[in-house]
Amino acid sequence: MRRGLSALLRDRGGRMLPSCRLFCLLLLVQHHVADAALSCDAEDAEAKAAGDAFPLCVFLSSDPVRRMVFQIKVEESAELVLKDSDSIALQNSSIYAWVSRSQSGPADPTDCSNDTETASRGGNVSCPQIYANADNIAQLTNLVINLRDGRVSSFVWDNGCSGCAPSRCMTGSESYNVEDFTAGASMFKQGTCGKARDDCIGNQNACDLKIFVTWAGTDKQGRNLVSAGTRLSKLAGPTLRSLFETMQEGYNMASQAVTSR
Repeated sequence: MRRGLSALLRDRGGRMLPSCRLFCLLLLVQHHVADAALSCDAEDAEAKAAGDAFPLCVFLSSDPVRRMVFQIKVEESAELVLKDSDSIALQNSSIYAWVSRSQSGPADPTDCSNDTETASRGGNVSCPQIYANADNIAQLTNLVINLRDGRVSSFVWDNGCSGCAPSRCMTGSESYNVEDFTAGASMFKQGTCGKARDDCIGNQNACDLKIFVTWAGTDKQGRNLVSAGTRLSKLAGPTLRSLFETMQEGYNMASQAVTSR
C-alpha cells in the first residue's frame, strides 16, 4: 500500500502526532547579500515549551538570496512547502537551502566542515542542504531541530538515498559561501534523493522544496520531544520509494487538473 506523508506522522505506538503543512511564496521575499548581512531576527529568542510558536527562517542560495519566515510549533511535525521554488531550481545548476532560528547574529549557513564553527554557530544556523544540482532537484528533505531545555542546540539534516536510484542521489557540500555563491570542497557522506530535472519541467510545483520538520531533545520544562521518531531516515528503502511515488502521483493529478481548467 502506498502511503503519503501524513501516514508517517505516528509515534511508535501508532498514534497520530500533531502536524501541519505550511506554504510560503518564494518570489515575494528577496534578500540582497550585498546590501546587508543575512539575518533572521524575529525578536523571539525565549526558551520554548512544547506547543510554543517557533519562528524559522528558510534561505535559498539564489542570486539574490531568498528568505522565507515560517511560524511552526515546538514538537509539532510540519511540512514546509516553498511554493514556486522549483522555478528557481530550474534556472540554476546548483541551489542550497539552510535554516536559522530567530537570533541577532549573521544567518549565513554554518560551515560544517569546521568543527569550531559548528560548535559555536550550529545552534543558530544549520549546515547547507543541497536542493538542486546539474542533474536532479530534491522533492523532500528532513530537518530535525534539537532542543536542550527549550533552546536550539543543533539543526540536523537527516536525509539519505535508500529510497532512490544511485543516479538520483545528490551529495552536498558541508559549507556554502553566500558572497560568491560557491559550495565548499568537503562533502557530506549522506546524500539526498532527487528527481531528474527533465521530469520537473512542465510539472507544476512537483519539484518545489518541501522540508519535513521534526523535534528531539527537551523543552524548557524538561519534557522529552519525540516527533523525531517519525523522521524519514526511520523508513526502509521500499517505504521511502513508495512515498516518493505517491507524492509524484499527487502532483501529476494536480497538474492535470490545472491544465484541464
